[in-house]
Amino acid sequence: MYPKAVEAGIDADKYWSMTYEEIVVQAEANVAKRKQELEQQAMLDYKAAQLNAYALNEPKKMPKFEDHYPFANSDVETKEPNQQQDWQIMKARMIERTEIIKRTKKHQAEEGG
Repeated sequence: MYPKAVEAGIDADKYWSMTYEEIVVQAEANVAKRKQELEQQAMLDYKAAQLNAYALNEPKKMPKFEDHYPFANSDVETKEPNQQQDWQIMKARMIERTEIIKRTKKHQAEEGG
């Protein structure tokens, strides 16, 4: 079972500490995730082939990127305004984590010394 589990994407190190049920659930989840990724890639390949057909045969009728990939439309609109806030959020998170690390080190020093 070990080779099949590793083939299904379970880490060799983690395999030995997992129960049979955990191995089965993780293997099934990995297979389902891989299948979903393949389906998404196939859809993108198909859409790319459609765009190539437009580009070669009727370039004037080629749809815009946002029209052909509707899921990308919302991402394009929201990325630019939030870009200013993103660095501020990241900075706040880094400061928060730094404070947690400092407190942990201080607590460990008090206990150890």
